Amino acid sequence: MHAPAPRVARRGRGPATGSGQANGLAGGRWLRDCQNGAVRVVLVLADEPDIDDGGLRRAVEAALATADHDVDLIDLHEGDFNAAMTTAGRRAYHSGQPLVEPDVADFGPRVSAAEALIFVYRAGWTGMPPRLKGFVDRTFVPGVGFHLVDGKLHRGLVGVRRLVAIVIHDRSRSEVFRSRDHGRRILLRTMRLIVNPRCRRRYVTLYDTRSERVAAARRRFAAKLDRVLVGL
Repeated sequence: MHAPAPRVARRGRGPATGSGQANGLAGGRWLRDCQNGAVRVVLVLADEPDIDDGGLRRAVEAALATADHDVDLIDLHEGDFNAAMTTAGRRAYHSGQPLVEPDVADFGPRVSAAEALIFVYRAGWTGMPPRLKGFVDRTFVPGVGFHLVDGKLHRGLVGVRRLVAIVIHDRSRSEVFRSRDHGRRILLRTMRLIVNPRCRRRYVTLYDTRSERVAAARRRFAAKLDRVLVGL
């Protein structure tokens, strides 16, 4: 069946896209406490644009469209985003106005307006890809991700009640476990300190894409992906 195109806002990133096929994914519920079940979602896409012919992206957008979530897409492979923090960014970090560089200036207000943050990426051998790590380091800065008052950290994103990481691993589950999965630790453990204390966290993964048994794993991954995103 074909899902309707999601309402995707891509401010400063070019025209909206994103009609996709639902691939027979079954619906589900995870948490619905917003009016009409719709959630304001910031979708951070750090997946390589040529990976899987965009299949992962289409599946994510289709699942979000099914529930009519309000989606603001940040595609880190579009525009002029630079993963590295510049000298000006470092100087401004504790200034009260840390988002001084034009490639990240609008990220702060966008993530602050979100009820759900969703990160989509293919993990490398060191875990989180550099673009996504740069986004986290340069966006969730003092005044956005947190506030320091008398030396104490106060949460800056209390409106965020869902954190979701959707990750493709070429390695097996055991290999990823031995490497400590730094992406998971940053997105689901460290970031819980800056979002709502009752934030729900989900990690949707496909492991060992080199395996001959990956077809069955893909079906389970697709079903879980749909359950989590449709039922935000």
